[in-house]
Amino acid sequence: MSRPRKPVKQSTNRPARSGGGTVIGLFIGLVLGAVFAAGAAWYFTRANPFQAPPTSPRVPDAERPPVALPGKPGDRPVVKQDFQFYKILPQGEGAQTEPAPPATPPAPAPVERLYLQVGAFEDPAEADNLKARLALAGIDASAQRGRSADGRTVHRVRIGPFSSPEEMAPMRSRLAEGGFTATVVRAAP
Repeated sequence: MSRPRKPVKQSTNRPARSGGGTVIGLFIGLVLGAVFAAGAAWYFTRANPFQAPPTSPRVPDAERPPVALPGKPGDRPVVKQDFQFYKILPQGEGAQTEPAPPATPPAPAPVERLYLQVGAFEDPAEADNLKARLALAGIDASAQRGRSADGRTVHRVRIGPFSSPEEMAPMRSRLAEGGFTATVVRAAP
C-alpha cells in the first residue's frame, strides 16, 4: 500500500535582489582604509601628513658660519698637476729630456730567517691536523708545501720567522710545555 503524495506548494515570494551591495561595501572599505592610514600616519609622525614640512629660513651668506669640509684638521690641500700638451709629447717644443738612470745600489745579501719546524708530512690532512692542534694550544703556525731532497712533495708545519735565536727561545719553551718538538730551520724569506 502506498500513500498518496501531497502536492508541494511553490512559494510565490521571490528573494529580493540586492542592488549594488557589493559595490557599496567595497567603497566603504576603501574609505575606512584611507581614514585608518591617515590616522596611523598622524599617530606615528605626530604631525599632519597632508601639510608640507616647515622650512627653515635661509641665513644670508654673511651671517652663515663656515661649512666644515671632509678631512682631518691640518691636512694639506691636494695639488693638481698642470699638464701641458706639448710638454707631454716625446718630441716638439718644450719636450722633457729623459733624466739619466740613477745608479742602482748593490743588492743586499739575502737575510736568512729562522723558523721552528714542528712537522713535515706527505699527507696535507696530517699537516692541517697538526696546525689545528697548535692553534688549540694558542700557537700560530703555517703549513707550506715544498719538495724534499728525494723529490717527494712534503707539507711542512712551521712557526716563525724569527730574526734571532734569542727571539725564538720563548716559543720553543711554549712548544715544549705543550708537548711538541720543534727543529730550527734556516730559510731565505
